[in-house]
Amino acid sequence: MPVDLQALYPKLVHLMLDTVFVVDRDNQIVFVSDACEVLLGYRADELMGTMITNYMHPDDLAASLASITRVMKGQSHIDFGNRYIRKDGGIVHILWSACWYAEEGGADRCRPGCDGPQAGRGRIALPRPS
Repeated sequence: MPVDLQALYPKLVHLMLDTVFVVDRDNQIVFVSDACEVLLGYRADELMGTMITNYMHPDDLAASLASITRVMKGQSHIDFGNRYIRKDGGIVHILWSACWYAEEGGADRCRPGCDGPQAGRGRIALPRPS
C-alpha cells in the first residue's frame, strides 16, 4: 500500500520522539514539535512565542549563545550539548544539532534535540511552517 507523503509530511515532525524547535533570529520559538512535552514538561502551545533562552540553564547560557551566533553565521552545529530547565524545575541534558534556514521573507534556526542519553536517534530539519 503506497504512503501518501503529502498527507504525512505535516504530521511527520510530530511523530518523532525527538523535539524539534524552530527559533527566529530574535531567539523566539516559532514552532516546536509535540515531543517537547515529554522532554521539557511544557505543551507546544506553552512554548510558542516565548524566548528559547528562558529555558536554558544559566550556567550554559554563554556557551549556548556562542552556538547560536555560530549557527546564525551559517555554520551548522552538530551534537551541541546543554542543559534546559524543565517546567517542574528539573534539569535535562539535551543534545542538539542546529542549522540556519533562510528563505525569502525570513530566516530561522532549526534545532532538533533529544535527551542526552538518547543521542543515537535520528534528526530532521524542516522549514518553518507557513
